Amino acid sequence: MLLTLALPRINEYMTSARIEVVHADVGAALVTGAKFIDLTIDLSAIAEQDCPPVSHFRLAVRDRVWLRRLQVARGDMIEVGVPIAWFTTDADEPLDVAPSRSVRIAIAGILAPAEGWPGESR
Repeated sequence: MLLTLALPRINEYMTSARIEVVHADVGAALVTGAKFIDLTIDLSAIAEQDCPPVSHFRLAVRDRVWLRRLQVARGDMIEVGVPIAWFTTDADEPLDVAPSRSVRIAIAGILAPAEGWPGESR
């Protein structure tokens, strides 16, 4: 079965996101709960605050699938609704059929380390 993933709207004011990390390679088998993509949403243009309204998220798959086609790379800015990836439930299924549905995902907020704090990884 062919499954797709488009960038979901995580926040009502979100229009786009930046891809920070892609955790899987094309052809990889992903188990339920596997981390897939980390992304950053920056609402600075529409929400003035004392601190930047920037949030970080991880998309994890909730289906057992194979990543068959990837449309994004680290650093890409993509808009909500733009296709990110295609998956299949078997490793060798054709990609020239209509998708059956969207892959199931979980979205988790990520706390990024602040600059200058001990243990900073950036």
